Amino acid sequence: MYYDPKTSIYTGAPPAVIPDGLSLYDFMFHWRSTPNSTKRPDPTNSTWLIDSLDGRTLSFEGAHERTLNIARAFHSLGVGSDDCVLLFSGNEVDYATSLWASSRLGAVTSTANPAYTSSELTYQLNIVNEHNPVKVLVVHPDSLLAGIEAVDKSSLPTTSIVLIRAPDETTDPKAADLASNYRTLDDLIAELQSLDLPPTPVMTAAESKTKAAFYIFSSGTTGLPKATCISAYSVIAHVLQAASHWSATLPFTPFDPSTQTGDKVMACLPFYHIYGLVVVLHQSLFFATPVVVLRKFSLPTFLGAIERFKISILYVVPPMVVLLVKNDTSKYNLDSVRAGMTGAAPLTEETSLALQKKFPTWTFGQGYGMTETCTIISLFAGKNTPGASAGRLVPSVEGKIVSPEGKLLPPGEIGELWSRSPSNALGYLGNEKATAETFDLDGFVHTGDECRFDDAGWLYVVDRIKELIKVKGFQVAPAELEGHLLEHPLVQDVGVIGIVDEKDGERPKAFIHLVASAAEKLAKDPSLAEELSTTIKQHVKDHKVHYKHLGEVEFVPAIPKTPSGKLLRKDLRALHAASEKSKPKL
Repeated sequence: MYYDPKTSIYTGAPPAVIPDGLSLYDFMFHWRSTPNSTKRPDPTNSTWLIDSLDGRTLSFEGAHERTLNIARAFHSLGVGSDDCVLLFSGNEVDYATSLWASSRLGAVTSTANPAYTSSELTYQLNIVNEHNPVKVLVVHPDSLLAGIEAVDKSSLPTTSIVLIRAPDETTDPKAADLASNYRTLDDLIAELQSLDLPPTPVMTAAESKTKAAFYIFSSGTTGLPKATCISAYSVIAHVLQAASHWSATLPFTPFDPSTQTGDKVMACLPFYHIYGLVVVLHQSLFFATPVVVLRKFSLPTFLGAIERFKISILYVVPPMVVLLVKNDTSKYNLDSVRAGMTGAAPLTEETSLALQKKFPTWTFGQGYGMTETCTIISLFAGKNTPGASAGRLVPSVEGKIVSPEGKLLPPGEIGELWSRSPSNALGYLGNEKATAETFDLDGFVHTGDECRFDDAGWLYVVDRIKELIKVKGFQVAPAELEGHLLEHPLVQDVGVIGIVDEKDGERPKAFIHLVASAAEKLAKDPSLAEELSTTIKQHVKDHKVHYKHLGEVEFVPAIPKTPSGKLLRKDLRALHAASEKSKPKL
């Protein structure tokens, strides 16, 4: 990394060579390395996708054939250029082939959290449909009830619903019964094998950079979820930027099906999220690395899949790291794992060291990015990366550290990170005000994160600016306290917020999810709460400066988080408000 004191701009490694004029479908199935680009292993005959539940495998050729068959199905339902396919599903092998099929037809793909209520999905459908008609809603059987209600509220035809697969024995009986009224992808493919596909849309160099390929919903730095417009060029740029970084620091070994040797990646993060979509899925397949698709995450299924499929590369989020550190994993053979990355939220030094101690042979570190930058801004660079660091800027990325007054800051000082990259998103769909607040005229995304660079170029993410707690004028990062509290043997998980304090302005409050043994004792004897609270507060007092001491502790059965691992502090604030309301008035 390089820092220019004249401009106060930090830069990554030399720029990656990024082709333009390509759709994502073209890039995945037809593009090959050029002399100046990062070398792509030949994907011919490589294993691409593996279903962790039934072991079904799709090769490069099989994935291409499946993609074209699904494209025929979508075309029969009226999907063409500038229309939208919305994916409302958890991880499935056909999640990938469906989005490539959408790209093959020149359509936009929007991804939705399968846990959404019908109202939340309706909100997304209405925003997208206003700009790009939603012709197909690919729905998981488990999400069918919400999908049907949302389609009805959005006045879309019920024929737009297509099931990504048939229901199974785990599907809710009501949803399974209704599923018989809707066709699956397999049904459509069987009906339409002889249908001709339209010509592949021709994309100009300008269109690949300015036309949306994805609408990924993000809360951004503030406000309600917004549709982040991401071009095909942005995704391709990220893949090649990251590929250049990994090739120089932690090379992937292409998997050889004949010898069953080489790397395999675990897809336990949701594909509807930018991290799972771009980093886990597309970046891995660029290296001809098989992606084992985990349909639903639980620690036993996660560990079992690592053992069964001999996973070597893990992409996770901090809550998963905490589970690995805090739970007994000894009955599983995890010797195949050699490397991994965590992202989506900061991983503290304490948790990083605990993971390193438990799994000393793993090369594990952090990456940092956001939906608005089409994922990665920085990545760790092997075993020499400091544990709390999010790594160094990847090739082609520029960064600034900016004070609240707009002053550009040198290494060592903390401020908001602004990032400029060819992978940056185009803005927010139909929301000029929010776009102007986050994407400036010089091409920098204002991340909303407090960060710093050290003199060696390592990036450290302190916390979200809007989440910082102000105690007597001092700034306290919740993530720092959370990392420290996780070291306590009674703490399984934790979330910290700021609460109003008449004397100090604010004080930190910790919501604690106790380890099972302590939780059982507390359930039997609620009077233990004060003793446990005192013990946990003392743990902070013994190691942190006075203004970081906890004002309150509350014990909860679980810490609310998004599926991508981000802590839902707004839900913690709601819990605090409810606790305050229930207190007897003096």
